[in-house]
Amino acid sequence: MAEEGDNGEYFNPEEEVKINPTDNCNLAKVEIKTGEEDEDLIFKSRGKLYRFRDGEWKERGTGDLKLLRHKKDKKIRFILRQDKTLKIVANFIISEKPLCELKPHQGSEKMFMFMAYDCSEEPVMEKFVIKLGNADKAKVFKKNFEDAQTFNKMVKEGKDKELVWAPIFKDVEAENKKTDASKEDKKEDKKEEKTEDKKEEKKEEKKE
Repeated sequence: MAEEGDNGEYFNPEEEVKINPTDNCNLAKVEIKTGEEDEDLIFKSRGKLYRFRDGEWKERGTGDLKLLRHKKDKKIRFILRQDKTLKIVANFIISEKPLCELKPHQGSEKMFMFMAYDCSEEPVMEKFVIKLGNADKAKVFKKNFEDAQTFNKMVKEGKDKELVWAPIFKDVEAENKKTDASKEDKKEDKKEEKTEDKKEEKKEEKKE
């Protein structure tokens, strides 16, 4: 039975809609912004983050923790995104002590507790624990984190000539992902070109 639509036209809701599998759906490619475009990556590691809420430690997420140095104002921030969802679970400028002071947690060599003014959600003072893969990785993280803290302090004090610049971290994993994505895009483009060529050939055959 036909029904009247919003525009006054009648349609059959049970009518079968036919879709041609050879039709292409050409969607425009959209550049995704991460908010990290104006920063240099100077450190990256895997970590699991906890925060203290309601009288207990609650897991925030596991993922890549990064130290990012802004290209203009030079400030270094800490950011950690959850795996898969890429949700930001920690985002703060590495401040002077007593904030961002790494302290051993529960006697573990791979866990540190610290306070930070976090901006991953609403700006608020948070108590965090970061857990690294092992003691060696924890030492490397601590060294880079505290170097960033010293760097930020000197930037704040205007001691630009005394700054010790950490080298830019070469993120091989991210570069490989970009390369793979580019290859996939090229494959899809070739498929679309072949499909269009076949359509043109069929049109020419019908004309003949």
